[in-house]
Amino acid sequence: MATLTLTRLWINLLADGSAISAYSSDRSRSYTVPTDVRTYAGGRQRAVTAEGAKRQFEFTLTPVIAATVTQLEAWAGQTVQVRDHRGQRFYGVYATVGVGELRDGTYTASISLQGVTVEQE
Repeated sequence: MATLTLTRLWINLLADGSAISAYSSDRSRSYTVPTDVRTYAGGRQRAVTAEGAKRQFEFTLTPVIAATVTQLEAWAGQTVQVRDHRGQRFYGVYATVGVGELRDGTYTASISLQGVTVEQE
């Protein structure tokens, strides 16, 4: 029986399947339900919520080369699939690539992936 050991974070562009992989130093997530508090007559306040939830995942890739940073920047705004070292799969879109420079000439790149719903075939 074959065993697969995942040691890296993989990002695939859904449009054409091209991939980026790198070690990931961390991952955090947040879960938000769209909620608004409205004030009505007599000063009463009521919560108004919308159906659905916003899921956001933060990934940091390190160390990466300049070409990887450029590729991540080119993919901003497009739907990607991310697989972490646990084999978990996330679909989403990111708008920003945070870049930090390391002493050896490589970089850290961080993305904030906003989850989207993807139809599975």
